Amino acid sequence: MTSEEHNKYIAYSFLAHGSFQLLMMLLMGVMFYFLFQPPLRPGDPGLPPAFFGIFFTIMFLIQAVFAAPSFVAAYALLKRKSWARIASIVAGVMAGMHVPIGTAACVYALWFFFGENWKSVYPETAAGESIEPQQLRQADEWEWQDSAAEEFEFQPNRHTSPPDWR
Repeated sequence: MTSEEHNKYIAYSFLAHGSFQLLMMLLMGVMFYFLFQPPLRPGDPGLPPAFFGIFFTIMFLIQAVFAAPSFVAAYALLKRKSWARIASIVAGVMAGMHVPIGTAACVYALWFFFGENWKSVYPETAAGESIEPQQLRQADEWEWQDSAAEEFEFQPNRHTSPPDWR
């Protein structure tokens, strides 16, 4: 399988994860709607309708936080954006908590983008990331070495008594 196909399948796995998250949100919303319906008996107190609205809004926001990175990463992968690698790593880490589809998308994306295969799909990004490592300098090249030695020179015969605090 080529790196281009891996890139496409990772995008599809992120689309599947995001769609599954939205489907679960919809099913939970329907379930809670029927669960919090007013009681059939007229004398029973029921939950106020505002409770359902607040609960569903919070649930929607939480699901959207976990689904949105998958859709963003899928878009970036399918359009071959330069930031697709970073978006896929973030989306993969966030999707990793959702078994089984999210975990599969996470493992597949991290395997691809932490390996060497992604460089053939995104050569401009790979070329920009070749940064030379920092080299250590020798101690005699340090700028502060001479001034520090003069300032804190050791004097073995110098006896100082502690200050008198009485």
